[in-house]
Amino acid sequence: MHIRNILLAGVLGGLLLLVVMLFSGAVATAILPYTIFDIPGMRPATDPVSVLFFLYPFVLAFAGAVLYDLLSPALSGGRVIKGLVFGLLLFLISTVPGIFVIWSSMYYPAGFYLENTLSGIIGFPLFGILCTGIWRSDGLMELKKEASGI
Repeated sequence: MHIRNILLAGVLGGLLLLVVMLFSGAVATAILPYTIFDIPGMRPATDPVSVLFFLYPFVLAFAGAVLYDLLSPALSGGRVIKGLVFGLLLFLISTVPGIFVIWSSMYYPAGFYLENTLSGIIGFPLFGILCTGIWRSDGLMELKKEASGI
């Protein structure tokens, strides 16, 4: 296992997925307006436990980084193709079943499903591309060069 790569992908990927999640929420709400806190059973925004919601992208990123470390030898293609394939895999094993379970058991607004679909279909492929960049032999050095140019 490449612990350093997993840690880096977990932190950077968590930030990436958080940004995509917030962006997807804004887009979905603009297209199909809804307020998540109006759904029965949701914690109010003032509840301190609600802050844990923002850890979710980091949990996904760390779990995804471990999975990428295990699967990367089996993935073929360049950086982008390999990342897109891995991202699609994450979308299929995380987003699709999650949306199906919620759709089949709860009355949530259409905007909620749009938000989750956008978040998965955009965020996971970007996360996969990030992982392929980190796991390349010169990936960490390239990230340092890119970060120093910012």
